[in-house]
Amino acid sequence: MTPTVTPHCCGSFRVDERLLVGNRSGVVEAPSITYLIEAEETILVDTGFGSVELMDRRHPGYGCHREPGQDLESILDDEGYTPADVDAVVLSHLDWDHCYNLGPFDECETDIYVQREELAYAVAPYPLHADRYEAKSLGREPPWLTVDLTALGGETELAPGITAFPTPGHTVGHQSVAVEEDGGTTVVAVDAVQTFENVPDDGDPVPGLPMDDLAWWESANEVLDRADRLLPGHEWGILDAEPAGLV
Repeated sequence: MTPTVTPHCCGSFRVDERLLVGNRSGVVEAPSITYLIEAEETILVDTGFGSVELMDRRHPGYGCHREPGQDLESILDDEGYTPADVDAVVLSHLDWDHCYNLGPFDECETDIYVQREELAYAVAPYPLHADRYEAKSLGREPPWLTVDLTALGGETELAPGITAFPTPGHTVGHQSVAVEEDGGTTVVAVDAVQTFENVPDDGDPVPGLPMDDLAWWESANEVLDRADRLLPGHEWGILDAEPAGLV
């Protein structure tokens, strides 16, 4: 079976555009995206942010919003799946807007993957990054803390034609996923390349505000080298959805 990748919108939020593309200014509405990979195994990349009510308490400035049908279980149901049908979840990284909604997999035999470096850092991040990781130092419990995670040590084939590979920079242990579809390689870049505006046709890649600029640069170029089709992390252009009008 040739793998296919379908991105789905699982909500949206307001964000300072500099966090996405560093040479911009203002506030934009960014989508939260989960990517369904259908192959010999069924794999999700990322699971979005948590309930809007909880996000309003923990991250009030972002104005998180979710339209009907944009919750993870509805997305799976629309594609003909239940959580039990999902063989694996790949968490690109452990920022709060990418790693909630793991509860439906509690009673399932679903593997949940994260890079070892990301997990080690997220457990006790530098104080500047504590909020984005919902660190225990803030008196919070991040959504992945009680989950049985499988830590990957570098590039790993998850199933035939599906490979997770490290793309650090946005965070310490960010990872992306390469999928061998008909016609070439699709790279689910997530926040290694957050929008198409990070990779203009007429110039060098433009970062947002990564943790490590040099690592981001190297990862972005690796993604571009591998990708025949690029799927960024917060790009409306890859979705069959429109902004909700938060901005």
